[in-house]
Amino acid sequence: MNINEFHLLSKRYLAGETSKEEEEQLMKWLKDQQSPISSELSEEIGERMWHKIEEKLPSRAIKWQYWLTGVAAMILLGFIWMKIPVGTTDKSIELVKQTGIQVKNTTHLDQEIELKDGTIVKLKDGATLVYGKNFNEEKREVFLFGEAFFNVKRNVNKPFLVHTGDLVTEVLGTSFRIVSTEKSSNIEVSVASGKVSVYNKDVNKKNERNGVIITRNQKVSYDLISKKITTSLVDNPTPNQESKKTNSIFIFQSTPLQTVLDLFHEQYGIEFILNNPVAQNCQITADLNGLPLSNQLDLICRSIDANYEKRGTVIFIQGGSCN
Repeated sequence: MNINEFHLLSKRYLAGETSKEEEEQLMKWLKDQQSPISSELSEEIGERMWHKIEEKLPSRAIKWQYWLTGVAAMILLGFIWMKIPVGTTDKSIELVKQTGIQVKNTTHLDQEIELKDGTIVKLKDGATLVYGKNFNEEKREVFLFGEAFFNVKRNVNKPFLVHTGDLVTEVLGTSFRIVSTEKSSNIEVSVASGKVSVYNKDVNKKNERNGVIITRNQKVSYDLISKKITTSLVDNPTPNQESKKTNSIFIFQSTPLQTVLDLFHEQYGIEFILNNPVAQNCQITADLNGLPLSNQLDLICRSIDANYEKRGTVIFIQGGSCN
Protein backbone atom coordinates (compact mmCIF):
# COMPACT_ATOMS: atom_id res chain seq x y z
CA MET A 1 0.00 0.00 0.00
CA ASN A 2 1.35 3.45 -0.92
CA ILE A 3 0.62 6.73 0.85
CA ASN A 4 -2.20 7.71 -1.50
CA GLU A 5 -3.93 4.37 -1.02
CA PHE A 6 -3.50 4.79 2.72
CA HIS A 7 -5.19 8.22 2.58
CA LEU A 8 -8.16 6.87 0.64
CA LEU A 9 -8.53 3.83 2.86
CA SER A 10 -8.31 5.97 6.01
CA LYS A 11 -11.11 8.23 4.83
CA ARG A 12 -13.30 5.23 4.03
CA TYR A 13 -12.41 3.77 7.42
CA LEU A 14 -13.60 6.83 9.31
CA ALA A 15 -16.77 6.87 7.24
CA GLY A 16 -17.48 3.28 8.32
CA GLU A 17 -17.20 1.92 4.78
CA THR A 18 -14.30 -0.51 5.20
CA SER A 19 -14.43 -4.27 5.62
CA LYS A 20 -12.74 -6.14 8.47
CA GLU A 21 -9.96 -7.19 6.10
CA GLU A 22 -9.36 -3.58 5.02
CA GLU A 23 -9.22 -2.44 8.66
CA GLU A 24 -6.59 -5.08 9.38
CA GLN A 25 -4.67 -3.95 6.30
CA LEU A 26 -4.78 -0.36 7.51
CA MET A 27 -3.47 -1.25 10.98
CA LYS A 28 -0.72 -3.42 9.49
CA TRP A 29 0.43 -0.54 7.28
CA LEU A 30 0.59 1.79 10.29
CA LYS A 31 2.65 -0.74 12.20
CA ASP A 32 5.06 -1.32 9.32
CA GLN A 33 5.55 2.35 8.45
CA GLN A 34 5.93 3.81 11.93
CA SER A 35 5.57 7.30 10.46
CA PRO A 36 3.32 10.29 11.16
CA ILE A 37 0.12 10.84 9.25
CA SER A 38 0.19 13.54 6.60
CA SER A 39 -1.22 16.99 7.18
CA GLU A 40 -3.84 16.48 4.46
CA LEU A 41 -5.29 13.51 6.32
CA SER A 42 -4.96 15.01 9.78
CA GLU A 43 -6.81 18.16 8.69
CA GLU A 44 -9.80 16.05 7.64
CA ILE A 45 -9.69 13.63 10.50
CA GLY A 46 -8.53 15.95 13.29
CA GLU A 47 -9.89 15.32 16.72
CA ARG A 48 -12.23 12.55 15.53
CA MET A 49 -9.41 10.22 14.61
CA TRP A 50 -8.49 8.73 17.96
CA HIS A 51 -12.07 8.39 19.16
CA LYS A 52 -13.07 6.63 15.95
CA ILE A 53 -10.09 4.30 15.97
CA GLU A 54 -10.55 3.55 19.65
CA GLU A 55 -14.09 2.34 18.96
CA LYS A 56 -13.06 0.04 16.13
CA LEU A 57 -9.48 -0.91 17.00
CA PRO A 58 -8.88 -4.69 16.83
CA SER A 59 -7.72 -6.13 20.14
CA ARG A 60 -4.52 -7.55 18.66
CA ALA A 61 -3.51 -4.03 17.58
CA ILE A 62 -3.98 -2.57 21.04
CA LYS A 63 -0.29 -1.76 21.45
CA TRP A 64 -0.62 0.79 18.66
CA GLN A 65 -2.98 2.86 20.78
CA TYR A 66 0.00 4.64 22.33
CA TRP A 67 1.36 5.69 18.95
CA LEU A 68 -2.03 6.89 17.72
CA THR A 69 -2.65 8.76 20.96
CA GLY A 70 0.57 10.68 20.33
CA VAL A 71 -0.59 11.63 16.84
CA ALA A 72 -3.96 12.77 18.19
CA ALA A 73 -2.23 14.81 20.89
CA MET A 74 -0.17 16.61 18.25
CA ILE A 75 -3.35 17.46 16.37
CA LEU A 76 -5.11 18.73 19.49
CA LEU A 77 -2.12 20.91 20.40
CA GLY A 78 -2.47 22.67 17.07
CA PHE A 79 0.82 21.79 15.39
CA ILE A 80 1.38 19.20 12.66
CA TRP A 81 5.02 18.39 11.96
CA MET A 82 5.74 16.32 8.87
CA LYS A 83 8.33 15.54 6.26
CA ILE A 84 7.76 17.25 2.90
CA PRO A 85 8.86 14.91 0.10
CA VAL A 86 10.97 16.30 -2.72
CA GLY A 87 9.06 16.42 -5.97
CA THR A 88 5.77 17.71 -4.63
CA THR A 89 3.83 19.77 -7.15
CA ASP A 90 3.92 23.00 -5.12
CA LYS A 91 6.55 25.25 -6.71
CA SER A 92 7.51 26.98 -3.47
CA ILE A 93 8.16 23.75 -1.62
CA GLU A 94 10.13 22.43 -4.60
CA LEU A 95 12.61 25.25 -3.99
CA VAL A 96 13.57 23.70 -0.67
CA LYS A 97 15.61 21.21 -2.75
CA GLN A 98 15.52 18.67 0.06
CA THR A 99 13.26 17.01 2.56
CA GLY A 100 11.86 19.74 4.77
CA ILE A 101 9.79 20.32 7.88
CA GLN A 102 6.26 21.70 7.85
CA VAL A 103 4.55 23.35 10.83
CA LYS A 104 0.86 24.18 10.55
CA ASN A 105 -1.33 25.99 13.08
CA THR A 106 -4.67 24.19 13.20
CA THR A 107 -6.07 26.16 16.15
CA HIS A 108 -7.97 29.45 16.26
CA LEU A 109 -5.21 31.08 18.36
CA ASP A 110 -1.81 32.45 17.36
CA GLN A 111 0.85 29.78 17.81
CA GLU A 112 4.48 30.70 18.49
CA ILE A 113 7.47 28.65 17.36
CA GLU A 114 11.21 29.26 17.69
CA LEU A 115 13.54 28.34 14.85
CA LYS A 116 17.10 27.07 15.25
CA ASP A 117 18.59 30.54 14.82
CA GLY A 118 16.48 32.04 17.60
CA THR A 119 13.92 33.64 15.27
CA ILE A 120 10.39 33.69 16.68
CA VAL A 121 7.46 33.10 14.33
CA LYS A 122 3.83 33.59 15.36
CA LEU A 123 1.55 31.66 13.02
CA LYS A 124 -2.04 32.79 12.60
CA ASP A 125 -4.94 30.38 12.31
CA GLY A 126 -4.41 28.06 9.33
CA ALA A 127 -0.91 29.36 8.51
CA THR A 128 1.84 26.96 7.45
CA LEU A 129 5.62 27.39 7.66
CA VAL A 130 8.00 25.16 5.70
CA TYR A 131 11.77 25.07 6.02
CA GLY A 132 14.64 22.74 5.12
CA LYS A 133 16.22 20.32 7.55
CA ASN A 134 19.49 22.22 7.07
CA PHE A 135 17.99 25.56 8.05
CA ASN A 136 20.58 27.95 9.54
CA GLU A 137 23.55 25.79 8.54
CA GLU A 138 24.41 27.71 5.38
CA LYS A 139 21.35 29.92 4.92
CA ARG A 140 18.08 30.90 6.58
CA GLU A 141 15.18 30.32 4.22
CA VAL A 142 11.51 29.55 4.93
CA PHE A 143 8.27 29.27 2.96
CA LEU A 144 5.04 30.76 4.30
CA PHE A 145 1.45 29.96 3.43
CA GLY A 146 -0.99 32.21 5.29
CA GLU A 147 -0.31 34.94 7.84
CA ALA A 148 2.56 35.16 10.32
CA PHE A 149 4.57 37.66 12.37
CA PHE A 150 8.36 37.27 12.31
CA ASN A 151 10.82 38.52 14.90
CA VAL A 152 14.08 37.65 13.14
CA LYS A 153 17.31 37.08 15.04
CA ARG A 154 19.93 39.37 13.52
CA ASN A 155 22.77 37.72 11.61
CA VAL A 156 24.66 39.86 9.09
CA ASN A 157 26.25 36.76 7.56
CA LYS A 158 22.98 34.96 6.91
CA PRO A 159 20.08 37.01 5.56
CA PHE A 160 16.65 35.64 6.50
CA LEU A 161 14.45 34.94 3.46
CA VAL A 162 10.70 34.32 3.50
CA HIS A 163 9.14 32.99 0.28
CA THR A 164 5.43 33.75 -0.15
CA GLY A 165 4.31 32.69 -3.59
CA ASP A 166 6.77 34.39 -5.94
CA LEU A 167 7.44 37.23 -3.51
CA VAL A 168 10.59 37.20 -1.37
CA THR A 169 11.05 39.15 1.87
CA GLU A 170 14.72 39.47 2.87
CA VAL A 171 16.05 40.83 6.17
CA LEU A 172 19.09 40.64 8.45
CA GLY A 173 17.23 41.08 11.72
CA THR A 174 13.92 42.83 12.27
CA SER A 175 10.22 42.24 12.92
CA PHE A 176 7.51 42.23 10.29
CA ARG A 177 4.18 40.67 9.32
CA ILE A 178 3.24 38.82 6.14
CA VAL A 179 -0.36 38.19 5.09
CA SER A 180 -1.12 35.78 2.26
CA THR A 181 -4.43 33.95 1.83
CA GLU A 182 -5.82 31.66 -0.85
CA LYS A 183 -8.92 33.88 -1.18
CA SER A 184 -6.89 37.01 -2.00
CA SER A 185 -4.76 37.87 -5.02
CA ASN A 186 -2.58 40.12 -2.84
CA ILE A 187 0.34 39.49 -0.50
CA GLU A 188 0.99 42.14 2.16
CA VAL A 189 4.23 42.73 4.06
CA SER A 190 4.30 45.31 6.88
CA VAL A 191 7.31 46.30 9.01
CA ALA A 192 7.16 46.72 12.79
CA SER A 193 10.87 47.50 13.23
CA GLY A 194 14.02 47.65 11.14
CA LYS A 195 14.27 47.49 7.36
CA VAL A 196 12.99 44.88 4.89
CA SER A 197 13.75 44.22 1.23
CA VAL A 198 10.77 42.86 -0.71
CA TYR A 199 11.10 41.69 -4.31
CA ASN A 200 9.73 39.40 -6.98
CA LYS A 201 12.01 36.39 -7.28
CA ASP A 202 11.61 36.35 -11.08
CA VAL A 203 14.50 38.28 -12.61
CA ASN A 204 13.34 40.68 -15.34
CA LYS A 205 16.77 41.82 -16.49
CA LYS A 206 20.35 40.99 -15.63
CA ASN A 207 21.26 42.35 -12.19
CA GLU A 208 17.80 43.84 -11.79
CA ARG A 209 14.76 42.88 -9.70
CA ASN A 210 11.29 44.26 -9.23
CA GLY A 211 11.43 45.23 -5.57
CA VAL A 212 11.44 47.89 -2.85
CA ILE A 213 12.87 48.51 0.61
CA ILE A 214 10.44 49.41 3.37
CA THR A 215 11.01 50.48 6.97
CA ARG A 216 9.01 50.75 10.19
CA ASN A 217 5.30 51.60 9.75
CA GLN A 218 5.48 50.96 6.00
CA LYS A 219 3.93 48.12 4.05
CA VAL A 220 3.99 46.53 0.62
CA SER A 221 1.05 45.13 -1.31
CA TYR A 222 1.96 42.70 -4.09
CA ASP A 223 -0.58 41.80 -6.75
CA LEU A 224 -0.09 38.17 -7.76
CA ILE A 225 -1.72 38.72 -11.14
CA SER A 226 -0.14 41.97 -12.34
CA LYS A 227 3.11 41.42 -10.36
CA LYS A 228 2.83 45.04 -9.25
CA ILE A 229 4.38 46.17 -5.95
CA THR A 230 2.72 49.10 -4.16
CA THR A 231 4.15 50.77 -1.06
CA SER A 232 2.11 52.65 1.54
CA LEU A 233 1.86 53.29 5.26
CA VAL A 234 0.38 50.75 7.65
CA ASP A 235 -3.16 51.48 8.78
CA ASN A 236 -2.17 52.33 12.36
CA PRO A 237 1.43 53.59 12.65
CA THR A 238 2.97 53.17 16.10
CA PRO A 239 5.76 55.21 17.73
CA ASN A 240 9.03 53.59 18.75
CA GLN A 241 9.28 51.70 22.01
CA GLU A 242 11.16 54.48 23.82
CA SER A 243 8.14 56.79 23.65
CA LYS A 244 6.20 54.37 25.84
CA LYS A 245 8.62 55.03 28.70
CA THR A 246 7.67 58.68 29.03
CA ASN A 247 4.30 60.36 29.47
CA SER A 248 5.29 63.72 28.01
CA ILE A 249 6.76 62.90 24.62
CA PHE A 250 3.73 64.25 22.73
CA ILE A 251 2.92 67.25 24.95
CA PHE A 252 3.60 70.56 23.19
CA GLN A 253 3.57 74.10 24.56
CA SER A 254 3.88 76.84 21.91
CA THR A 255 6.04 74.51 19.81
CA PRO A 256 6.70 75.33 16.12
CA LEU A 257 4.88 72.94 13.79
CA GLN A 258 8.13 71.96 12.07
CA THR A 259 9.58 70.91 15.43
CA VAL A 260 6.46 68.83 16.09
CA LEU A 261 6.75 67.12 12.70
CA ASP A 262 10.47 66.45 13.25
CA LEU A 263 9.53 64.64 16.47
CA PHE A 264 6.83 62.70 14.64
CA HIS A 265 9.40 61.65 12.04
CA GLU A 266 11.74 60.46 14.78
CA GLN A 267 9.00 58.53 16.57
CA TYR A 268 7.12 57.04 13.62
CA GLY A 269 9.84 56.85 10.99
CA ILE A 270 7.50 58.59 8.52
CA GLU A 271 8.36 61.55 6.29
CA PHE A 272 6.11 64.60 6.73
CA ILE A 273 6.06 67.33 4.08
CA LEU A 274 4.58 70.83 4.47
CA ASN A 275 3.52 72.34 1.16
CA ASN A 276 3.10 75.76 2.81
CA PRO A 277 6.45 76.99 4.24
CA VAL A 278 4.66 79.62 6.32
CA ALA A 279 2.89 76.91 8.36
CA GLN A 280 6.16 75.54 9.75
CA ASN A 281 6.34 78.40 12.25
CA CYS A 282 2.77 77.98 13.55
CA GLN A 283 2.79 77.40 17.31
CA ILE A 284 1.26 74.14 18.53
CA THR A 285 -0.04 73.77 22.08
CA ALA A 286 -1.61 70.37 22.71
CA ASP A 287 -1.43 67.13 24.68
CA LEU A 288 -1.37 64.35 22.05
CA ASN A 289 -0.14 61.52 24.27
CA GLY A 290 -1.94 58.20 23.93
CA LEU A 291 -3.62 59.13 20.63
CA PRO A 292 -3.25 57.31 17.30
CA LEU A 293 -1.26 59.19 14.67
CA SER A 294 -4.43 59.91 12.64
CA ASN A 295 -6.03 61.65 15.62
CA GLN A 296 -2.85 63.58 16.39
CA LEU A 297 -2.73 64.91 12.84
CA ASP A 298 -6.44 65.71 12.83
CA LEU A 299 -6.06 67.91 15.92
CA ILE A 300 -2.95 69.65 14.61
CA CYS A 301 -4.47 70.35 11.20
CA ARG A 302 -7.71 71.60 12.73
CA SER A 303 -5.81 74.08 14.91
CA ILE A 304 -4.04 75.68 11.92
CA ASP A 305 -6.78 75.26 9.30
CA ALA A 306 -4.86 72.65 7.29
CA ASN A 307 -5.47 69.11 6.07
CA TYR A 308 -3.30 66.09 5.42
CA GLU A 309 -3.23 63.11 3.10
CA LYS A 310 -1.17 59.96 2.69
CA ARG A 311 0.73 59.55 -0.56
CA GLY A 312 2.49 56.23 -0.58
CA THR A 313 4.83 56.25 2.41
CA VAL A 314 4.78 60.05 2.85
CA ILE A 315 2.25 62.31 4.62
CA PHE A 316 1.61 65.69 3.03
CA ILE A 317 0.18 68.60 5.08
CA GLN A 318 -1.53 71.17 2.89
CA GLY A 319 -2.60 74.72 3.65
CA GLY A 320 -2.27 76.10 7.13
CA SER A 321 -2.57 79.50 8.77
CA CYS A 322 -1.11 80.75 12.05
CA ASN A 323 -3.97 83.22 12.59
